[in-house]
Amino acid sequence: MEYIVTSKEMRECDMTAIKDCGIPAMVLMERAALSVFSEIEAFLSETIRIAIFAGCGNNGGDGLALARLLAEKGIHADIFLIGNTEKLSMECGSQLSILKQLGITVNSKSAKAEYDMVVDCLFGTGLTREITGIYEEAVRAINCYGEKGSRVIAVDIPSGVCADSGKILGCAVKAELTVALQYGKAGHYLYPGKMLCGHTVVHNIGIPESFKSGKEPSFFSYREEDIHGILPERAAFGNKGTFGRILLVAGSRDMAGAALLCGKTILRSGAGMLKIITAAENRDLILRELPEAMIYTYEGKPEEEKVRQSIAWADVIVAGCGISTDENAELLMEMILEQGEKRAVIDADGLNLIAREGSLQEKLLKYQKGRVILTPHPGEFIRLAGISMNTYKENPAFYLKKLAKEYGCVIAGKDAVTLVASPDERMVYLNRTGNDGMATAGSGDVLAGVIGALSASLEYFQAACCGVFLHGLAGDMAAEKQGKRGMLASDISAELKELLKEETAEREKRI
Repeated sequence: MEYIVTSKEMRECDMTAIKDCGIPAMVLMERAALSVFSEIEAFLSETIRIAIFAGCGNNGGDGLALARLLAEKGIHADIFLIGNTEKLSMECGSQLSILKQLGITVNSKSAKAEYDMVVDCLFGTGLTREITGIYEEAVRAINCYGEKGSRVIAVDIPSGVCADSGKILGCAVKAELTVALQYGKAGHYLYPGKMLCGHTVVHNIGIPESFKSGKEPSFFSYREEDIHGILPERAAFGNKGTFGRILLVAGSRDMAGAALLCGKTILRSGAGMLKIITAAENRDLILRELPEAMIYTYEGKPEEEKVRQSIAWADVIVAGCGISTDENAELLMEMILEQGEKRAVIDADGLNLIAREGSLQEKLLKYQKGRVILTPHPGEFIRLAGISMNTYKENPAFYLKKLAKEYGCVIAGKDAVTLVASPDERMVYLNRTGNDGMATAGSGDVLAGVIGALSASLEYFQAACCGVFLHGLAGDMAAEKQGKRGMLASDISAELKELLKEETAEREKRI
């Protein structure tokens, strides 16, 4: 698991390390410079042309320290110190004094027409205002060099990218590589900042975990090795009931595909048994394409007793994919929500019905806390929350967490970067797998399926986070094999099967 912090949280970590742990700020700055040096060392030569654009704060101090490390290796860097040098931070001033004592020139009189490498140290993670004036000129100069072929390296975060939201503050540096210090920041992974960071690597600069700030950060992210440790081992003596009985309520007339995609994914993700409630028109297709599933179909009004029996049979209910928002779908959602305790994953039309019908909202509010996972895309979320898209986009994590607390649900907010919020005080999960090829019809049905299957054996929040991670990783595998442009949701589902096969092999290797 990796922590992902906001600018305020990183500042608190720094201050805790300096004041409580006794690590001098200059030591942290030296470690930062060494981290950047280690990343660029492979590209260095005595003839390399390097420019360092440094601001007057501690990010600029990192750049000045880097210039000294380069000089020790016999490599000259043109240093451009931008801003009011009478207002240097204490540590930046100390680094400047060291350079002067060593006879290293700062503020080269003229810039070269081209550089092999440009290092951006103008602003760090504390920037909150828009970049203007001489700083804007410096940012545009860096980007101009990048367009000419220079490797652009950003220290901690590209100048102009908001560390908390990924938004561009007026203008921003477009980096090829970003060396994040101690922790990744939300702005490294949220769009549009993610596009400007290039490849982001995180380096430890020596802040002990026990002194990180005394509280958990706002976000965390999983790595593949984390998933290997979370997914439960399958019992060798288990039976089909052991691995989860899943009830899928999906597919109105002409929407059999939603039920098929979700149903196949549920079984491919390890569930032992699957029963599908769907419109009668879908019966033949589902029986032909997914004979492993049991099926109950309704023509007209669903038979309430059979639906209730199916709900009682299930360990987990997955509902909403392609069910429409007609009166039959509303009745199904009422029966699902009124029992109030089964584990449930609600997607698509199920969410739209909840947003529309006050009676369903009341039932959801009474549901046992934490047992429901909602999986809205932005449009579905704003209908549930009753806010505008602009408001939601200002701070998605805040509004996801707010609604999760209000409804007592886990919410996986699907987007280019999916966030998962819990109804308690846990960190928000920020997903770092997936790609734009997954923006295709049916992809959400596949996600609901994998989360539903995992919900049979994992705690709800973990099931949602792991499901989102695996769904994205399967999409990455599909993109690697056949590209993004022609990716189908069924390709993602197929790769999930391969991915979970690899997970089993990895577990056996460890044994």
